[in-house]
Amino acid sequence: MVVPIDDHMVHLGDAVFEAIKFHEGGIFALDRHLERLEKSAQTIGLVGLWSRPQMLAMIVETVRVSGLSDGLIRLFVARGPGGFTTNPYETIGTQVYCAVTKLAPPPAEKYVSGVRVGQSAIAVKEGFFARTKTCNYLPNVLMKKEAVDRGFDFVVSVDEEGYLAESSTENFAMFDAEGVLVVPEFERILRGVTAVRAMEVARIAGLKVENRRFRLKELQFAKGAVMLGTTIDVLPVKSFEVHEFGAVPDECRKLMRAFDEDLRSGPLNLKLRTGS
Repeated sequence: MVVPIDDHMVHLGDAVFEAIKFHEGGIFALDRHLERLEKSAQTIGLVGLWSRPQMLAMIVETVRVSGLSDGLIRLFVARGPGGFTTNPYETIGTQVYCAVTKLAPPPAEKYVSGVRVGQSAIAVKEGFFARTKTCNYLPNVLMKKEAVDRGFDFVVSVDEEGYLAESSTENFAMFDAEGVLVVPEFERILRGVTAVRAMEVARIAGLKVENRRFRLKELQFAKGAVMLGTTIDVLPVKSFEVHEFGAVPDECRKLMRAFDEDLRSGPLNLKLRTGS
């Protein structure tokens, strides 16, 4: 794929995007991802989007020619090429790009023993920029770099008041002392498609769920924690900095089983015919 260097997505990050999982012929939560893509585009004034049928046809064709049974659909809606200033009106118009990449989930043992998470030193984004999924992802890149440099699987940011926020491209949640799944409210973090669906699935599975802010110190009394994301689904956390959670709690295992079943055969799994 060749993208013009003067596309404002390239030199300004002036674009929005989504990553959507497909698995064994089914695309998961496609409508929800497209809804968020459209909302993000409208928020920053991107116009001239393709229609839903056009977008779906492009997605299906790209998946077909990829030859993959499992992967990620990566959609980008960009301001378009034309000039190198910050003026969004100098471009020739909105561009839509679609790419398919291989799915690279964490090793299987991570779902058994859990992952190591640290506290990020990168500042939490302001609400508008946190809630809008643009291609201006330098803070997210620096968070991932920080995790790799420090030997963690993930790092999670903390806001000015000490409340937990999100990871580089994943949501973070905890199971409190009573086994309630607590997901940070979506004010200074992105409203993750996987996180929202995990909350719904948890309720269906009989688990209690809260969407509220919580501070770092609450993790000391929590049963456990999870990372939530398109690539990883529901991934248990083994430790946060020096605090060890111990065995993965039953509530977490229950959510993992329920989410895996939902991913494979739930109502958000759109089965598509991709053969020629």
